[in-house]
Amino acid sequence: MIVKIVSAGINSFKKIYRYDADEFLVGVDGGIYNIVEKGLKVDLAVGDFDSCNIEEVIMHCTKVKFFPEKKDKGDLELAIQEIIPMNARRIEIYNATGGRIDHFIAALNVAIKYSAYNVEIFDDRNYIRVISENTVLKKDKYKYYSFFAIEADTVLSLSGFEYQLKDYHLRPFNNLCLSNEIVGDEGVVEFNGKKLLVIATL
Repeated sequence: MIVKIVSAGINSFKKIYRYDADEFLVGVDGGIYNIVEKGLKVDLAVGDFDSCNIEEVIMHCTKVKFFPEKKDKGDLELAIQEIIPMNARRIEIYNATGGRIDHFIAALNVAIKYSAYNVEIFDDRNYIRVISENTVLKKDKYKYYSFFAIEADTVLSLSGFEYQLKDYHLRPFNNLCLSNEIVGDEGVVEFNGKKLLVIATL
């Protein structure tokens, strides 16, 4: 199963959505409307619905999980926690970039915190994920690849990129690995099992 979570930010979902036979669509608060606008059924709605008409929400959703407006976690994180028991092979998050920067940072934190569940963030220009093991990146539509250390003592090697590295100690807040490019068919990312943030950009 692929779980696709649609938030209420700038609506790139309408441009980049592609149907998957085993998809499960989750609308987070106002993101419900972005799913409905595509003529799709919302499998699960999550949120406090402060920006929604609850009657409309119920009409378009198979299941609704309501949370109070005053709570300790954002709606996106609550949605992730709801779907973890489903054992999805991938969790895709849409409409979490653009708009409010604080909400984007919160979405990034969610992707990092729950990276063991293969969480990915998409918009019409960027693809974001966290890796924790050696990875081969195939050359595709994305031009630039940036790598950011999340944890201290990250030792990184890059081969097949324009700017290569060998056993470089990449520390958090170090921007050395910004805007790299794959020069052949693939780029190889090798490191010591720490969490590494990867951002691919058109």
